[in-house]
Amino acid sequence: MAWGKQKSSGSGCVAWLALAVAVAALVLAWSAYRRTGGELNGLWKGVREDAERSVRGAAEDGSGAVERQADLAKAKAKLLGRRAEVEADRNLEQVRRDVEEIRASLERTYENAGSGARERWRGLDAELAKLETRLKEGSAKAVESLDSAVEKIRGEEEESGDGGKP
Repeated sequence: MAWGKQKSSGSGCVAWLALAVAVAALVLAWSAYRRTGGELNGLWKGVREDAERSVRGAAEDGSGAVERQADLAKAKAKLLGRRAEVEADRNLEQVRRDVEEIRASLERTYENAGSGARERWRGLDAELAKLETRLKEGSAKAVESLDSAVEKIRGEEEESGDGGKP
């Protein structure tokens, strides 16, 4: 038998039967959809609204994420710059005021963030509050708290850099 010449095996009938079954299934599904009150216009409207909501949410998250990244980097740099003073128990009141300013700045940054980012902020804020308390008391564990807060900030930078989904 040559390559170009093959016998017809009668599969055309099976293909037509499969097409007829598919069309019948489509008609049945459409009638069931219409019976439940569905309309094509409503379907497209819902899809469009969902898409618009997604785009709006992504745009809001994107601009906030950049601001959060910048504020987190500033906070980390400021804390690391003050680490030597905390270790030497010098100028603890000024460091405490810096931590207070960092908390206020980050609170403003996270004000309009998504629920996931706000939840992570609460953990970071608790760590900064603990550091602030230990600085006020002059505790020997202040350096440990400072290191812990810096680690928490690093973790948050990684989370919000990935896009931090709620």
